[in-house]
Amino acid sequence: MMDTMISKAIAEVLSDVTERPVEQIDPEARFDKDFDLDSYMFVQFLLSLEDKIPNLRFDPESIGQAGFNTMGSLVQHIADRVEPELAGANA
Repeated sequence: MMDTMISKAIAEVLSDVTERPVEQIDPEARFDKDFDLDSYMFVQFLLSLEDKIPNLRFDPESIGQAGFNTMGSLVQHIADRVEPELAGANA
């Protein structure tokens, strides 16, 4: 359930940043090669994701595009970080 919400949010933000229709966002596409995201666009993308996904915050000192090659790897990273925070907030 959470992965689906995260995937949808990523696709919507990626669509905005790359100006591509959401339907053309492939979860296995590579950010750098298939979406042509340079470092500035990638940071813009991550900041927009923070606005869209509650409790999501990226550490600018430790985050890098190399850590997330595909949308799928980013979904997993976000799910691993956000789900425990949401569980703690609901306890």
